[in-house]
Amino acid sequence: MENITKDLDFSIYKNVFCDSIQAIEWAYKNGLPKDALIRTNSPAVLLRYKNNNISNIEERWTVDELDNFQRAIQKLTNDVFDLMLNINSIERELALTVALSVHQFQKLLYKAACLEENDFTESRLFIYVDGEVGPAGNIMNSPWNKLLSSNSLFSTVRYTLLDDEWKVLTTKGVSYWKRLSVAGYETIIFRLATKLMKKLPKRIFKKEILMPNENELNIEIASLLTLHGIKITKIQPKTLLSSKYKVLDTNNKAIYDTIFPVMRRRVEKWVTPSAVDATMSMFESYLKEQINQFKVLVIGWGEVVTKDSGMKQAVLANSPSNISGYALSCVCKKNNIPLLSSQHGVTVEISKMHSMLQILLDSTVSDVVFSYNLKATDAEKGSHFDNAKHYAVGMPKRLMRMRSRYEISKYLSPIVYISTNLYHMGFSISSNTDYRNSICEKKLVNKVLSRLPHKVCYKTYPEDNRRYADKDPVLSDVDISDNIEIFSEKIDMRYLVSKYRVLVTTCATSTLAWPIMSGKPVVFINQKNKSPLIDDALISLSKGIFVFNDQDESFHNKLLTFLSQPIEEIERLWKEKRKAHKEMIREYFSMHESDAGRRAAKIILSEYF
Repeated sequence: MENITKDLDFSIYKNVFCDSIQAIEWAYKNGLPKDALIRTNSPAVLLRYKNNNISNIEERWTVDELDNFQRAIQKLTNDVFDLMLNINSIERELALTVALSVHQFQKLLYKAACLEENDFTESRLFIYVDGEVGPAGNIMNSPWNKLLSSNSLFSTVRYTLLDDEWKVLTTKGVSYWKRLSVAGYETIIFRLATKLMKKLPKRIFKKEILMPNENELNIEIASLLTLHGIKITKIQPKTLLSSKYKVLDTNNKAIYDTIFPVMRRRVEKWVTPSAVDATMSMFESYLKEQINQFKVLVIGWGEVVTKDSGMKQAVLANSPSNISGYALSCVCKKNNIPLLSSQHGVTVEISKMHSMLQILLDSTVSDVVFSYNLKATDAEKGSHFDNAKHYAVGMPKRLMRMRSRYEISKYLSPIVYISTNLYHMGFSISSNTDYRNSICEKKLVNKVLSRLPHKVCYKTYPEDNRRYADKDPVLSDVDISDNIEIFSEKIDMRYLVSKYRVLVTTCATSTLAWPIMSGKPVVFINQKNKSPLIDDALISLSKGIFVFNDQDESFHNKLLTFLSQPIEEIERLWKEKRKAHKEMIREYFSMHESDAGRRAAKIILSEYF
C-alpha cells in the first residue's frame, strides 16, 4: 500500500498516535509540527526521542494497577463460564467460547483504558504502519482507529515501511543430522508412517488416531501406536477453505443479554466515560465473530470427524483449548470419540502468572491430558474448567536426550544469554509494560553482560510475528558491547544449547526446559513482574540451578560477580548441585527418566482401544 499524503494536512495535528520511528520521521518531512505530541507504547520510539513531545501512552499502567487489572480476569472468566452453563441449550463448548472471548478481549480493554476523555472530541491523527509482519498478520498497530471512530476530528493515515524485511522461525542453517539428533527416530517413524498409511486401504485398519496438530510428546505417542497397527491420520476442518459456511446466524440473544451487563461493568471500571460505548461496541462485534467462528468450525470438523463403524477412533491434539479445539470437542462428543492431549511445554507447573490463564489449559476441553509431572497434573486439576482424566507420564525423548548433546562452539562464547524479551504491544501476563521490559533488559545488558570477562552470545527471542516496526532498542546496547555477539537468527534454542558451557535465561516459560534438560550449568533470573516462578518452584529451582531474584538488593552486582568467575569454577559449583538438580527435574520437569510416549501409548491402548 502506498503512503498517503496528498489528502492530509499534517500541519494541523498536535496530537498523534504512532509506534514507528520511520513513520514519525516521514510525518515530520511531510509537515507534522516538531512540537506535536507523539503518543506511543513503542520502546524504540520512547528511547529515541527523549523530549517532552514524546508520551508513553501506557504510563497510567503502574505495576500495581496492571496487577489489579490482571488479577480480576480469572474470576471474570470463571463467572462468565458459569453464567453460560446456566442458559438452557448452551453446550459446554459454546460456554467456553464465550468465556475465552471475554478473556481475550481484555487485551483491547487494556488499550481502551489508555485513552483520555478529550481523545473523543479533539483533533487526533493515527499513523498506521504497514510492512512485513509474519504469519499472524499485522499486529504492529493499536486499534485507535476503531476506538475513536466516533470522533469526527480523528484521522488515520497509512505508512508503508521502506527497505522492509522480516524473518520467521526456521531450521535453515541447522544441519539435517543435528535436527535428526534432536527429533530422534520416533519422528522418522511418525513421518513415514503417516505418509504410508495415507496410501493404504482403510479397510486393513481397525483403530485410528486423528491428529489435528502436533507436539513433541504427541509425535512420540503416535510413533509407538503405529507399531501396534493403529492408523495415524492428520486432519483439518474442511470449511476453513470454503465460503459455503462463511456467514451463520449469530443471533444468540440469551448469551448477549447475560454477558453484556457483566462486561459493561468491567469496561466502566477501567475506561474513560466516552470510551465505554466504543469499547462495548467492539466487544459485541468480537463476540459475535467468535461465536460465528465456533459454529463454522463445528460444521467444518463435522465433515472430517465422523464415527467410523469399522474402526475405534480417538483424537490426539496439541493445545486444544481454543475455539477450533472447542468445536472439535463438540464434534467428538457427538460421535463418542475421546479427545486426548499432551503437555506441550513446561510452564503451568512453574509460572505464577499462569494461574490467571486457566481457560487456556488443556484440561479445559480434553477428555484426557498426559502431563510431564505431577505438579503439572495438580495445576490442571486445580483449574475452574477442569474436565479431564490426568496422567503424569514424563517428558518426551526430544527433551530428555538434550543431556547427551555436546559440541565445540563455533561462536567462541562460553556463556549464552537466552533472551525471553518478547514484546506484546499491550497487555500480557506480565505486570510490566513493553517499555519497562525494555529498560529491564537494557540494564541486564549494561550492568552485567557487557561487563563480564567472558565472551557472551546474546540469543534473541525468535518471535514469528512482528510486534514493532523498529529494531529492539536493547540490541543497540548489545551492538556496542565488545564482549557480546548477537545471535539473531530465528532458530529454536534447542538446536544451540549444546554449543555453550553456561546457559543464562529468565522468565518461567517453556524456554527454560531446554537449558535445564541439557545438564549444563543454568543461571535463571527470576523477575518479580514478568512471569516469575511460583513460590514452591522457586525453592526447588534455587537448589537445583543457580537462581538470582531481580528484587534482591544489589541484584546486578551479585549476578555480575557470579558470572565473572572462571567458567571452570561455575562448572565445579554446578557439580555440587547434581543431587538437588535431579530431584528438581523429577518434581517440576519430568517425573520419569524415560519412556513417556510408551507410557501414554499403553494407557491409550488399554483404556481407549
